Amino acid sequence: MKLVSIVVPMYNEEEMAPIFLKEVSAVMSSLKDYNFEIVAVNDGSKDNTLDILKSSLKDYPNLVIVNLSRNFGHESALHAGLINARGDAVIPMDADLQDPPSLIIELIKKWEEGYDVVNAKRKSRDEDTRFKRGTAELFYKLINKLSPKVKIPENVANFRLIDRKALDVVLSLSEKSRVFRVEVPFVGFRVGEVLFSRPKRDKGYSKYNTKAMVNLAIDSTISLTNRPLEWCIGWTATMGIITVLSIISEIVIAILLALDVLSFSWMYMLIWLIVNIVLIVGCVLMVQLSIMSLYLAKNIVETRNRPDVIVREVIRKE
Repeated sequence: MKLVSIVVPMYNEEEMAPIFLKEVSAVMSSLKDYNFEIVAVNDGSKDNTLDILKSSLKDYPNLVIVNLSRNFGHESALHAGLINARGDAVIPMDADLQDPPSLIIELIKKWEEGYDVVNAKRKSRDEDTRFKRGTAELFYKLINKLSPKVKIPENVANFRLIDRKALDVVLSLSEKSRVFRVEVPFVGFRVGEVLFSRPKRDKGYSKYNTKAMVNLAIDSTISLTNRPLEWCIGWTATMGIITVLSIISEIVIAILLALDVLSFSWMYMLIWLIVNIVLIVGCVLMVQLSIMSLYLAKNIVETRNRPDVIVREVIRKE
């Protein structure tokens, strides 16, 4: 039978850990044609999360505990869980049950239809605050504008099913600042989708504060595209055009002043000359910055060491 791994990072989830294990196990027991394991990652919890997980081993023999030496953050904890998952398919989830365990059945059905990645997409974000909805919409528009070749699906977090062959490619990526929701779209493969309504958290509180969301947005942008570095080239070109037009305009006006065609204070011409000198110096600096940005962007690509092409399968006639 196929093995399905549920990967769940936990940080200070002593209230939710027993509820999560019970709910997920109930769903798993209804699927008789699959074997399951739950890979729980204790991300340096300061409460009794680890002790509760250890005491749960007797009731849940398919539970695997990955205990980190300290708190490394959600993405790093998720990566540790993915490394230790052995399933033919892996489903990352949050412990707060806002990723409904009942959806596991629908994800597996889509997987069996031949999809390598099955995204769990929220129908709406009505339960979020207006600020969070607005910033999320802005983030998706911006990041997809910056990276036209790799599209990040809107309202899709880490909750999804990913087939082993796609997961192995994701794990082979060499960067240290990992963002799972960016890495999965990057590797491609055949993608399906299941819609769901996100319920409210029953107990505890979210550990994902504004600072964590800002850091995630920054890491996502940096790991996905080098286009912000290319902006320097556009700014340099724009500044160069403005500088050339300003110099030409000043020369023309100076000639007209010399011919007494215009009546204009030479003091203003002196100020204009100083402004043009500043623009010329700025252009020189911007050109240098653009050259540095090009080399830095190339260096980032080479250091990241991602594959330039990913082959899903090779089909030959026997």
